Amino acid sequence: MKNDKKLDLDSFFKLPVKEQEKIMSEVAGEANKDQLDLVKRYDRKFGKAGAASCCQCCDCK
Repeated sequence: MKNDKKLDLDSFFKLPVKEQEKIMSEVAGEANKDQLDLVKRYDRKFGKAGAASCCQCCDCK
């Protein structure tokens, strides 16, 4: 959350649903950014990871 306020679980569920959705959306966005940053750091350190095949019978990507 941008304002670094910490909510306990009980306080979170006492909020209106729209506010809960807003918080969850913000947190998910931050998690996606963190995950992308982690992947980029991994790629810089160890090289790009190969994409997985979509099936086991061929070498498609």
